[in-house]
Formats: sequence, C-alpha cells, structure tokens
Amino acid sequence: MKWKLGIDTGGSYTDAVLVDCDTGEVIRKAKSATTKENLAVGIENALEQLDIGQIENICLVCLSTTLATNAVVEGRGAKVGLITIDEPEQRTYPAAYSFNIKGKIDVKGCEVSPLDLQEAIRSLTFMKGKVEALAISGYASVRNPAYERKIKAISESVLGVPVVCAHELTSVLGYYERTITATLNAKLIPIIKELIAATKKILRKKGIKSTLVVIKGDGNCMVDSFAEERPIETILSGPAASALGGIFLSHEESMFVADMGGTTLDIVPIFEQQLPIEAGGAVVGRWKTRVRAMHSRSFGLGGDSYIRMDRSGNLSFGPERVVPLCAAAQKYPNLIEEMRQLRLSRDYCIIKRQETDCLMLFKEKGNALAYLEGEEKAILESLQDAPHSLLYIGCQMEKDIDSLNIERLLELELVQLASLTPTDILHASGEYTRYDREISKIACGWLAERKGMEQAAFIRLAENEFIKWICEAFIESILVEKGLKEECICGDVVRYIFEGSTDTGHFADVCLKLNVPIIGIGAPAEVWLKRAAEKMGCRVIVPENSEVANAVGTVSGDIKESLEALIRYDFTSNNYIAHLPNRRSTFRTLEEAVSFAQKELMLCGKDFAEKMGVQNYKTSISQDKTEIAGCGEKQDSFVEVKMKMMIAADAKNINH
Repeated sequence: MKWKLGIDTGGSYTDAVLVDCDTGEVIRKAKSATTKENLAVGIENALEQLDIGQIENICLVCLSTTLATNAVVEGRGAKVGLITIDEPEQRTYPAAYSFNIKGKIDVKGCEVSPLDLQEAIRSLTFMKGKVEALAISGYASVRNPAYERKIKAISESVLGVPVVCAHELTSVLGYYERTITATLNAKLIPIIKELIAATKKILRKKGIKSTLVVIKGDGNCMVDSFAEERPIETILSGPAASALGGIFLSHEESMFVADMGGTTLDIVPIFEQQLPIEAGGAVVGRWKTRVRAMHSRSFGLGGDSYIRMDRSGNLSFGPERVVPLCAAAQKYPNLIEEMRQLRLSRDYCIIKRQETDCLMLFKEKGNALAYLEGEEKAILESLQDAPHSLLYIGCQMEKDIDSLNIERLLELELVQLASLTPTDILHASGEYTRYDREISKIACGWLAERKGMEQAAFIRLAENEFIKWICEAFIESILVEKGLKEECICGDVVRYIFEGSTDTGHFADVCLKLNVPIIGIGAPAEVWLKRAAEKMGCRVIVPENSEVANAVGTVSGDIKESLEALIRYDFTSNNYIAHLPNRRSTFRTLEEAVSFAQKELMLCGKDFAEKMGVQNYKTSISQDKTEIAGCGEKQDSFVEVKMKMMIAADAKNINH
C-alpha cells in the first residue's frame, strides 16, 4: 500500500490528509490552526492528529498554500528593490525602491544603445542595506536577456540579496506584467522559503524521507528547491488545490468551486472537470502577472476579514486578515476586561483605526529593532506581558488610537492585529461558538451604538452586508466568465444585478440564474456560502471532506512544463534569429535555426527534469509556422516559427 501525504497551509488553518495512491480514498484527515508566527507548529499539530504510524508507506509529500496569494492581496512580503531597463513609461510597481537605467535592446534582440553600468551601480549602492531582494526587468529581455544578466552579476556582489530577472520567469511579451511578475517573485521569496523550511523540519522530525513537491497555480507541481527560486508560481496554489479537491470530492462535471478560508474567497469556474488556465497570466489582488495559473477570481473575503465602519456608518470587509477577537480573547482573557472598561468618547472621529482593534506580539524582534523609532519600541515593550487593546495602549502613552504609530510594526510582522471579523459576528449571534462570545458581543455593541442601532439589529445588518459582498463577488466572476473584461465591470452594475434579482421592476426584471452548482470548500462555507446561494437562487453542495479539500487536491498534481522558442526572419540582415529560453542565436537558413532550436529545447528540458528530480519523463515538440507574402526581392514567404516543447512526468517518479 502506498500513500500520498497532502498538506495545505492556509492563512487560518493547516490541513493534512493521507490518500491511497491506488484508490484515491481519503484514509485520514486533520485540521489545525496555522501558526503564522511559527509555521512548523501548525504543520506538526496537523500531522500529529493524522497518527500516521507506517511512514514507510508514504511515497510523496504534496504541499499547497495560500500564503503567497494572501501576501499579494494584503501587500506583504520582502522589501524589494526594482531595476528597470529602458522603461517606456513610469508605472506603479509593488517595490519599495525603483530605478530606471538607460540601455536599449529592440524587439529583435539587437543592442541599440549601451547599458549605463555606472548608473546601475549607483542605484544598487543606494539600495544596499535597504532591500531584502532585487528584481530586474528589461524592456525587450525576452528577446535578449544580456542587460538583465549584466546587472544581476553586479548586484549579487553589491547587495548580497536574492536577485530575480524577469526573463527567468516568463518568455511572454508584455513588459509591465512581466515586471510585476519579477517584483512579486522577489517579494515572495522569504515567505515560501519559510514555509518549505518549516515543512521539511517537521518531516525530518517525523522520519518522513519522501520527496516534497509544491503545487503550482496551474494545478501541476514542482520540487521544493524550484519553488524557493520561483515562489511566484505558487500564486493561486491553494485555490488550484481546492479546485482539484472540489472536482474530486463532488463528482460534478461543471461547477463553480468556491473556496472560502480565513483570508480570501476564491471562485473557480470548472467545465468538464478541467481547470481553466488564464491565457494572459493570473490576476491576484490588483496585480496582473504573466504567471501561468488557473483562471480564478480571488477576493479578500474570508471568515477572518477585517470589518471596519467609516464615518458614515458604512461597513467594509477585508482585504486584510486579522485575528478574530473571539479567538484572541479565548487565549488572552485580559482583552475582555480592557474592552469593557475603555471607551471612545462619543465626539471622537475615527479616521483609520477601529475601537475594536487590539495588538498582539507576532514574531521575534531579530534585527528589526534597528529600524524602529522610540514610540514603536515602547509599543512593543507594552505587549511583552500580554496583548492589549489599542485603547489601552493609547491611555498608557497618552495618545489617541489614530496617532499611534503601528503601521511599520504591522508591516514588519512584529505584531498582528486582532479585531472584529465575520467569525465574531457569528459568535455574537450565537450561531457559532467555538471561541469566546463575550468580546464579540461587546465589539458588536460598540459599532451598533455608533450606528445608532440595537445590537441584534446591527448583527443582522453585518451578516446581510457580508453575504451581499460575497454575492457581488460571484456576480463579478460570472461576468468575467461570460467574456466581459475586468476593466469594464462597474461596481454599481454588479450591485444592481444582485439587488435587482430579488425585485420586480416596472419595465424589466433582472434575473440571476446559475446553471451549475456552487461547490463550497473551506470551514466557513457551510454558513456563508449556503446563505449566499439562497440569495442568488442556486444550488450549493458542501461535499464530505470539504473542510480539507485543499489538502485532498494537493495529491492530484503532476509535473508538466512548457518551453518555447521563436524563430523570426530578419529582412535587414537576411538572417534567421532564434529566440530561446536562455539565449539568442543567428542563422543563415531556416533549417539551421529549427535544428538548433530543437536541440536547445531538448537540453533545456533535460536540465528542467534534472532540477525536478525525474528521470522518466515524456517530451513532445510542436511547431506553428506563420507565413506572409514575399517582401521585395525576397521570395521566401516565411515570417516566423513558434516551437513549444511539453515535458510531463508522474509526480510519484520524483527522486530528488
């Protein structure tokens, strides 16, 4: 008997399953709270509950995670420096520092103007000690990566931090998206490295020596070392695993798989049990990337979404995840007393912080103290004995809660926020009472008073508003699935479709009807998704083992990769130019270029297979030739040849 061990580390929970390799039967399952301050603890707790016993039966360990997706949605990760080369226009990137260097390579891969190495050195020197990773992106680097490589060579000696080049991650045109991809990859390196290190630590402790693979955003997998270099490919890893799990557990042909965790709601349209792949690259949060990943919509709506009320009394949910007050108070009862005793004055105008906010120590200080100011250090010291409400800290420091300087402490993950969440709303109503109810009721009472409502009425309002946000997320996903471009979707129209679907109009009725079921995945699905489905008049299925569907889905991934080459005729030089994954070469004839490209793709494929640790793999090469009429005296009608090599292997054959 052979087993696969599946582990999914989400923002709130870590799930683990043992699955029979032959029958696909879920033998054992476990769920444990994700311990973000030390991921190894949550992973070990989950494996302890599995009580595996015969570890020699485990042939493969498969890991999926929403940590990368959550980090992008919430804007977390390493402090990244970005070097762009010949950037056509100034754009916004998820980088702490950004410098544009002169040096032009055209779309044929030819060097037009030299790279300004002195300016590159000055920029790198400025960032020394200020960044944790570096991204480099040249305008035409997919046609010739020479300038990116030159700056990478210099930066490794100047900065001494991980360096990511855009051409290493994608060969697809689209400079802006490619630059975002490289920047996010650099930003995610420490997050995925920490997860893999924690997982391997616990596997060693348990004596499990099987190969560790990580699920990518397209549902396929890669070995752990590859994931550490290319963490961007784990974007939508968790949603891909949950979609695979939803297909496996529901036995439906077509469906919407909706995975609702603590941080996000991920909605995936499934047709004939096939994962949809986003042709142009995955969109996560507000960033469009060039990452091959499942077509999915990710919304910052989960059981632990941060609930805030603005000055007008309007509620908002997420995208930040916070610790539910009920869970925090279960462990730290002093928070209940602080919330009871301390109140804001009625005339206080809240700007950015909430009266329900509390602070908890999160990670060890390490070298972070060097970056902190006096007030920030004082806040950390006040939390050494126990977590405290912001009102308590404000009283101690004689400051109001909006002027407390906590942003950098949150950014450095030295502290974490606990506040009102949808989970607290359920506790306050009595529908779900796993943790402490009292603090949730107090917090709801405060916001109800601010809004001039009775507590019970406020709780009903908050529930209905959250369900409304979920329904609007589904409508937006459906409109995208119908072919409407995201930039054309108006929030007012989405809200009208939802609100109008339950009303009868004088001139026309707006009717919303889903022709496929919603497959609910994740712990909050039983409550929130069922209510949302009622509002939308559709069927919802929450299958057996749905609470660990992500972990079930991890064991379904195999190894698949595509490598591409492009051969173009250059009328200026009368040569054929072959653009390959790692170089650019020139040839006199098409036959020479095609032959060389085939050999290079095979070598690149062999190198990829070695990195993945597989010896038994299948390859196939396809060609797509595009022709136009001859130009001038040149009678050859050839324009370009696109070559693609596919590599496939069973994940069970990995020996890394």
